[in-house]
Amino acid sequence: MPAAKTRHKTHGIAMNDTSTATQEMLAERIKQGMDSLDVSYGDEAIKKLVAYMELLAEWNKTHNLTSVDDLEEMLSIHIFDSASIKPYMKGASLLDVGSGAGLPGMILAILSPALQVTSVESRNKKAQFQMFAANKLRLKNFKVENVRIEDFEPKEKFSMVTSRAFSSIEDFVNGSKQTIAQNGRWLAMKGLVPKEELKVLKKMNLKFDTFALKVPELDAQRNLVVICAPK
Repeated sequence: MPAAKTRHKTHGIAMNDTSTATQEMLAERIKQGMDSLDVSYGDEAIKKLVAYMELLAEWNKTHNLTSVDDLEEMLSIHIFDSASIKPYMKGASLLDVGSGAGLPGMILAILSPALQVTSVESRNKKAQFQMFAANKLRLKNFKVENVRIEDFEPKEKFSMVTSRAFSSIEDFVNGSKQTIAQNGRWLAMKGLVPKEELKVLKKMNLKFDTFALKVPELDAQRNLVVICAPK
């Protein structure tokens, strides 16, 4: 996705600032963002989202998990961006392909405790962070597979498969087609509408819809391409 700027920002908050005042500010901003997205949440989810941000900030000091080094930017670029697809989700299981630091999968697992989320991440240090964070946050509905998506053969196929700027839509669909259930849906998160990639989907005879996402505090285009799996 192209670089994005945050709109709400008044002053930067360093990634190592985890004071009580900062935690309270982040919690309030997360609530406002979720309300804007029309995404439901509970107090426990808000606490876990703040805790996730703190864990990511701590690991990022030595492991370079994300280029975002400001907590306010993390709110829009990571938390709100990930949560923006929740209204378009239908199904009991979600596979997140190439999720890096657990985005969007871990955010969606926090917001949807009944949703079973599996993350496929081939890069070891990022998979390790996800495992650590899931354990610390006690996310019983989230697990990590440290493999390439092409090598992942799940016992049970997923009703939804998502990626966040992981690759071209063609590579995303072809690489994960062995993981998706009949009548399942791919949810490809993109920046600008990928017109050339959509032409490829038509040639593949796959039905799809595009949805413009309005991410709170983010001054950049975001779009979701929902692709129906073959019956």
